[in-house]
Amino acid sequence: MIVDPAVRAALDTMEERWAREQREQARIPREEAYARVDEFLLPIGPETGRLIHDLIRQGGLKSILEVGASYGYSTLWLADAARAVDGCVTSLELHAGKIAAARETLAEVGLANRVDFIAGDALASIHALTGPFDLVLIDLWKDLYIPCLDRLGGKLAAGAIIVADNMLFPPENADNAAAYRRAVRARGDMDSVLLPIGAGIEISRKHG
Repeated sequence: MIVDPAVRAALDTMEERWAREQREQARIPREEAYARVDEFLLPIGPETGRLIHDLIRQGGLKSILEVGASYGYSTLWLADAARAVDGCVTSLELHAGKIAAARETLAEVGLANRVDFIAGDALASIHALTGPFDLVLIDLWKDLYIPCLDRLGGKLAAGAIIVADNMLFPPENADNAAAYRRAVRARGDMDSVLLPIGAGIEISRKHG
C-alpha cells in the first residue's frame, strides 16, 4: 500500500496519462501506434504494481532489478517499496529520454536516491551486473524475455522472485509469452505460476 501522498499523486498522474494514451492508440491505425510506441506510457498497471510492492515489503526484498523502466511507472512502485525495506533498485532502460523523465519524477517524490539507472542494451547490462538480486521485474521487448532469463543465471539470490509482465495481453505477444513460460518452468531450480493480474504475470521463485 502506498502511504506517501506524493508517490500516490505521481502514480495517479501517470495512470491518467496511460488512460489518455490508450484512447489515442485506439483511434489511430495499429501501424502508427507501433511506429510511435516509444512515445506512449506502457506501464505494468496498478494491480501488478500493488502486488510487487507487497512482495517487496512483506518479503524484505532489498536488492531489486528492473529490466525496462519505460517512463518510470513501475520504478515508482519499486522505489517506494525499496524505501520501506531500506533497499535499492537497479533499473535498466535503453532510451535516455525515458530515464530522464523517470529520474525527474523520482526526484519530485524523494525517491531518486533509491534507484540506480543503467542506460543501454539490457542484455549487455545484465551480463555486467553481479547481483545477487532478490526480485527482478522483466518488462521490455517480449522477444528478449528468454535471453534476459538466461543471463540472470547465478545473479539471483536464494528465494529470489522473477516477475514477467504481459503474459496474457496484448494478444500479439502470445507466442513469446508462452515460450517464456515454458523456458522458466523447464528450469530445475524454480517454481512458477501464471496469475491473471493486470496484463498477466508469471511469478517465478528460485529455490532457497
